[in-house]
Amino acid sequence: MTTTLTCPAWTIEFEIETFNQLIVQYAPHLPLAKLHEPRLPASEQEWQKFYLYRIAGAAHDLFIVQLCAKALDRLFGDDPDVQLLLSRQIGDDGAHSLDTRQRVYELSGHDPVEAITQQVQWHWNYLGDLPTRSWLGFMAWELHYELHIVAILLLTSRLTRINEPTSAQYAYERILPDEFAHRAGVVNWWQREYAQATPGQRSELTVQLLELDEEIQRRRNSYLKDFWQRAQAALGFEIEGFDLIYDAWRREVLSYFLKIPAAQLPKLVSINE
Repeated sequence: MTTTLTCPAWTIEFEIETFNQLIVQYAPHLPLAKLHEPRLPASEQEWQKFYLYRIAGAAHDLFIVQLCAKALDRLFGDDPDVQLLLSRQIGDDGAHSLDTRQRVYELSGHDPVEAITQQVQWHWNYLGDLPTRSWLGFMAWELHYELHIVAILLLTSRLTRINEPTSAQYAYERILPDEFAHRAGVVNWWQREYAQATPGQRSELTVQLLELDEEIQRRRNSYLKDFWQRAQAALGFEIEGFDLIYDAWRREVLSYFLKIPAAQLPKLVSINE
């Protein structure tokens, strides 16, 4: 018999506490807090790696803008609550991507828009139209692009040895608060839909969301491994155990959303597959 969880509010404190518990359990060699004060890139090679990493982040953000815009048109034309949520995502992530484009241009002397566009196409190529076929497909996509990546965000924030002060300040003052607002919005949206469903509908929602989340993970694995290598190369660290933490964090997110203890979830696709 599956136990139903009563979950606490989704807060930044909840994220950090849960994440730290997973580190202690699965990868105790990883830090529970920030380790270093970052330095500037010290060579042209380090700068190039930093630019490539920032370009990948800008592409991630621009892809979110494009997909949310398409979903608004195809899926949510009659839902003002979702329209407002996605409007904020579009505005925020558009601003984040634009800031990165401008900052890389200022630092390098070259406009990275073509490289950003090429990276955006990678996202479209591996996902196809899966996120815009249904609202549940879109919800599964939101989990991956807003919730599951928290594992990457928290680890890089603690391990970074190389950064650029203006970029770091913008991330702290603008990106981090915006991204938490997006996560909270997605959580609230799902909880609203789940609360309105009958027990039978909830069971069906659980099955379908898990299937879609798993399919996106399969499609996304190659990209995620590439992005993690870029992050390590650009930010000046190299660690083992990221795969264990990513998989464990994703399981906790699904546990929270589906109100099922993590240990009772089926075996999930690993980032290593």
